[in-house]
Amino acid sequence: MPLNLAKSDRRLLLWAGLVLFPIIFALAFLSKNEEKSSVPSTYSADPAGAKAAYLLLQELGYDAGRWVDAPANLPESAEGTVLVMALPTAVPMSEDRDALQSYVARGGRILITGATAELFVSQMETEIEPLPDPVGRQYKPHLLTSITRGGDIEMSPTAYWKNPSTAFLVHYEDEGRPIVVTCKVGKGEVIWWAGSGPLSNAGIRRLGNLNLLLNSIGEAGSVRVLWDEYFHGSRQSLSIYIFQTPLLWGVLQCLVVFLAVMITYSRRNGPIHPANEPSRLSPLEFVQTLGNLYRRAGSAGESLEVPYARFRSVATRRLGLPADVSTAVLAQAIRDRFGYKDPNLDSLLSRIEASCGRFDLDEKEALAMMQQLNRLTRNLKLVSQDQQENISHADRVPGAHARAN
Repeated sequence: MPLNLAKSDRRLLLWAGLVLFPIIFALAFLSKNEEKSSVPSTYSADPAGAKAAYLLLQELGYDAGRWVDAPANLPESAEGTVLVMALPTAVPMSEDRDALQSYVARGGRILITGATAELFVSQMETEIEPLPDPVGRQYKPHLLTSITRGGDIEMSPTAYWKNPSTAFLVHYEDEGRPIVVTCKVGKGEVIWWAGSGPLSNAGIRRLGNLNLLLNSIGEAGSVRVLWDEYFHGSRQSLSIYIFQTPLLWGVLQCLVVFLAVMITYSRRNGPIHPANEPSRLSPLEFVQTLGNLYRRAGSAGESLEVPYARFRSVATRRLGLPADVSTAVLAQAIRDRFGYKDPNLDSLLSRIEASCGRFDLDEKEALAMMQQLNRLTRNLKLVSQDQQENISHADRVPGAHARAN
């Protein structure tokens, strides 16, 4: 069944197709593959992600879960828990740092990696490696400890411990620069790795890395693992989820489409009002009523007083003359300033001035002088364009008294 579309609707549909088709084609065939993430998140299956390590802990019997809440909500009974912060990317607030410090002091343990550790734990003192090795290197244990009992590890350090001292225990080092360090804070402990490679999807299966992770966390059944995703951007708040995902842009696009539909609908279906054009003629009822009043009073001469006074007022103001200037001086000024060449100008003004207020003036003679005064006003351009059109049209209508004022 053919669609009965108006010509304007078909044109709109055609333009919409011309705009949308290149966009759909570009998105479908020309868009590049999504770049792989370098964040060691438990949601990521990329080589740098940590999904394999998280799932492996669960398979090995660990009580492991993601932590997507603020540090202030960490368990009050912190002993027997470990918070894994694999290269946290979000900048912490001061209350977040205080909450982490309190958590460790209560007996909790934190495993944190990367150069950003000092932003979260005040005891951390690290310096960034500007050119980390893209390929991991093997490192032997510096001391025989519970963390190094798995032997050699493979890592690509992105930072180094700045000031080694007896307050910190160094487990692995790179040519004298510590890369795996532990320090006591209150009842708890902080474990720092120089890189996240040993727990990444690509690095956990390499030499000794899984043992390093398990030894840093503790034995299964005796520890609860809280894998932090809060500082990777995963938040429980609905507003934060909306603002940090493409959902916000989808909502904005739907809003734009909705507004466009509403505007289009209102323009097509709203009330139609005629264009507001100024009236070019005075109502004929007013003209006829005014004419009847003058006719009954027998004062045709008085009908000349108002337009003639208006003419003199406008002309003298335009010429810069006194309001009580004589008719002869006014006529001469009109010739000199406006270049008006009509030889009957003096006689017209004199006759109108002499006829103002006469009770014996004939109506036809008054009408003729009124029309001549209107034409003079129009020729001298003493009134606006609308008034000029009004005067011109009234002069062509028999019996119509156009208003020069």
